Amino acid sequence: MSLFTASLNSGSNGNCYYIANETEAVLVDVGISCKEIIKRLTRLKLSVDKVKAIFISHEHSDHIKGLQVMANKYKLPVYITKATRM
Repeated sequence: MSLFTASLNSGSNGNCYYIANETEAVLVDVGISCKEIIKRLTRLKLSVDKVKAIFISHEHSDHIKGLQVMANKYKLPVYITKATRM
């Protein structure tokens, strides 16, 4: 089984990474808006329907900016440490 990764954005203006196999994907950090994430996935011909969860590395705004909208809109579970969630 192969693994595919794509950087949707990286830097102080927001971080977001798409990691997928043939059938499922996760997002690691969502530091850009939900609208921008969908725009970039579409441009790369990647499907948001494959995304099954969001993983957050830490609480800085450049890692969580689109979290609430993305998680709620697509009903995605969010994996985050207790310390980061606080």
